[in-house]
Amino acid sequence: MRRLPYLLLCVSGVAIAQPPPADPPAAPDASRAAPDAPPPPPPAEVLPAVVAPVEAPPPPAPPEPSDKEGEAQAPYAPSSVWLDGYLQPQFRFRQDSPAQFDENGFRFARARAIVHGKTRAGNVDLAAFVEAELQPTFDMVDAFVTATRKLPHKGQVSLDVGQMRVPISRQQLLSDSRLAFVDKGQVATIAPRRDLGARLGFVVPKLPQVRVVGGVFNGEGPNQVQNINQKFLYAGRLEITPLGRETQLAESAFGGHFLTAAVSVGLNKLTAGTRREDVRYLGFDVSGSWKGISGSFEYLDVDHSFTEAGAMTVEDYRANGFIAQLNYMLPVKLPPFRQGRLELGGRVEEIDRNDTVPIAQLGDPEQSVREITGVVSFYVRMHSLKVQLAFSHFDEIETRTSVDEDAVYDNDQLLLQVTYRLE
Repeated sequence: MRRLPYLLLCVSGVAIAQPPPADPPAAPDASRAAPDAPPPPPPAEVLPAVVAPVEAPPPPAPPEPSDKEGEAQAPYAPSSVWLDGYLQPQFRFRQDSPAQFDENGFRFARARAIVHGKTRAGNVDLAAFVEAELQPTFDMVDAFVTATRKLPHKGQVSLDVGQMRVPISRQQLLSDSRLAFVDKGQVATIAPRRDLGARLGFVVPKLPQVRVVGGVFNGEGPNQVQNINQKFLYAGRLEITPLGRETQLAESAFGGHFLTAAVSVGLNKLTAGTRREDVRYLGFDVSGSWKGISGSFEYLDVDHSFTEAGAMTVEDYRANGFIAQLNYMLPVKLPPFRQGRLELGGRVEEIDRNDTVPIAQLGDPEQSVREITGVVSFYVRMHSLKVQLAFSHFDEIETRTSVDEDAVYDNDQLLLQVTYRLE
């Protein structure tokens, strides 16, 4: 109890000894602020978040229209026309002999102008083809229109109407610009030429290796605008390609590997007064190409029979011939052309145009001969631009005339030809 007054007195002294609390700092005087002090920046603007739009998937492509729908939507397609043609200047050197037409020198073997046209009507392809010889005078060669309808499973049917090649003999069907030799084999001279008529072609569906061509023609030959004797020439050809595919009717090894066999038949009825002549054609050919080797063989038999000859009797006769040829294209490309190719070839052929009536003189157009030909071809742009040099040796099979005179003569020849085709 004596200590309590002393304890209270000590606590009071400690409280008096503490310093007073500091006054809060005064707010700054705005009138005394520095004149160059920048104002406080405005609050940053908060931009809304941008969300990239999600692209919708494209709509599915519409299905291809069927043949009937395509025909209804576009019954006619735009037409197109383009020009073609080829020139074949030639130099010939031939042995002099008593026979005619052995002159040497330059000449134009062919100067052709060609016009193509095509369009489409619904599901039918329409085309036109015109070819004319320009020298020594204008001469119509081909002029026909074609309607083609593609069938399922690689089938096809086509109809040609006009003046065209009769489908007999492969040599006759070849274009003169797509040969592995300077000229065609002579077997083509006993086959029917171009004629006015209609030709139907058919490629078998599911079996495109089989092609059939048949036609009916006036039988009067080219550039005859009417059927004089009112009889017809019937012709047909069957082609089978068991190996590969022959993309174009041409020689040499540019079409890939293929093997094609064909048979041709035909019948023509001709009249002259009271005399009637029946001409029957039967031919066979095989052609192919493999690893630069190309070749063909063809045989054609033509039988001429006469009836109702009246007082003047005409003997029946046969014409026949064959051709066998083989070519090899070197596997190297020759400078200075990027596509330059060299090809070597050989050919043997025989022709007998009349096996009954003897010839009147040597060099007679009906004289039977054997021809052996060697050729060197340099292709700058395949068959569109090429240079060919060929040498031919002739052996006369008919060696005596009708009056028993010698019909053997020298007629070997050398041909140099340039082919340029617009393609």
